Amino acid sequence: EQADGGTLFLDEIGDMPAELQTRLLRVLADGEFFPIGAHAPVKVDVRIIAATHQNLDQLVAEGRFREDLYHRLNVIRIHLPPL
Repeated sequence: EQADGGTLFLDEIGDMPAELQTRLLRVLADGEFFPIGAHAPVKVDVRIIAATHQNLDQLVAEGRFREDLYHRLNVIRIHLPPL
């Protein structure tokens, strides 16, 4: 809710458990979520920036990262080499 109308940075998205990947995909698709203990959904409009040090292509191939979430997040890809 705090990021509504703004940007949400998700660090190390490659470590996200499968259940949370499903929930995030649902939020991105529907633009709403159910806060803990709530009976009604809350609408949100957020921009997502996600980062990881892992190879998401490989995680998708291994079935450890959702392919549909990968394609939803991989709209603009910026590769930063290690310093």
